[in-house]
Amino acid sequence: MNGAPRVTVLMPVYNGEAYLREAVASILGQSFTDFELLVINDGSCDRSVDVLTSFDDHRIRLVHNTQNLGLIASLNRGFELSQGEYIARMDCDDISLPERLEKQVAFLDAHPNAGVCGTWFRKFGQGVHKVVRWESAPDSVRSAMLFSCSLAHPTIMLRRCVFDSYGLRYDPEYLHAEDYDLWVRALKYMDMANLPEVLLDYRVHPDQVTQRLSKTQIETAGRVRKRQLEEAGFVPTPEDFLTHQAISICESAGMEHPFQAADDWLVSLVRRNSELRVYPKAAFSQVLLEKWLTFVNKCRKTPYSAARYLLRRPRFMREAGLGWVRLLKTLFRLRG
Repeated sequence: MNGAPRVTVLMPVYNGEAYLREAVASILGQSFTDFELLVINDGSCDRSVDVLTSFDDHRIRLVHNTQNLGLIASLNRGFELSQGEYIARMDCDDISLPERLEKQVAFLDAHPNAGVCGTWFRKFGQGVHKVVRWESAPDSVRSAMLFSCSLAHPTIMLRRCVFDSYGLRYDPEYLHAEDYDLWVRALKYMDMANLPEVLLDYRVHPDQVTQRLSKTQIETAGRVRKRQLEEAGFVPTPEDFLTHQAISICESAGMEHPFQAADDWLVSLVRRNSELRVYPKAAFSQVLLEKWLTFVNKCRKTPYSAARYLLRRPRFMREAGLGWVRLLKTLFRLRG
């Protein structure tokens, strides 16, 4: 490889032997070839290193931590060691589709204001087969971040110089939601988008952090949500924030009137955003509608309990100027 590669694919590995070969092969088989695969071995004690050294490809750069440092420290070390103009994340249990890097490089080259580019992805494993289609346009991604991380960490490619300029790195205080925290901080300086096509297969298995530590993740992500609300000037009461959390994670346990509480809070968000103009109105209203429909669908006790609110058209829709046509189109798209 002559000179620095355009892309560094950053892959931390800790005891990833089970799926590592397939993950590495999916990167080495990319249609875009000007990259290095920087693997941070975080003290693996299985056969991960044997799997990695079995590949005869000069683009693999294997670095060993002297001890197990954990994901966040390994990622931050990878940032410092990266040579590429762009850094692409890759987990050792997923599969990148062949044109992933090519399409993300093309997007970032064509959109200099974009600092991060994710993609849609497909979940597989443990009987799960589902395509996840998150918000694509920068205004929509920015608005959706108020509720949840709208960039899938293993799919992202970022512009390294911008992150270096502002000293943006993963914060160990946000363990298990470190990516969400990083993107929210980075949004102050750049746009972010998702390519609206599946470019990664995301493996679901029992050993994942998302499977083992969901409660901790929810609490940590809640800190990111609360910080955003306060910085935006929305300043929720404790009751408001509990409702915001419920909408974000689609969990209504313990709420006496969940749909009414959600509607009231979304009305407040619409009104406050109209005053402060923190988020673009059209994108923000659409995100609120999608969050509402998802919340109602997942938390309904019976189909009738959800239909009552849909047929009455929630107050926040009237506040936002959203009509029946928009509601029906969004409902069919979410179900599709």
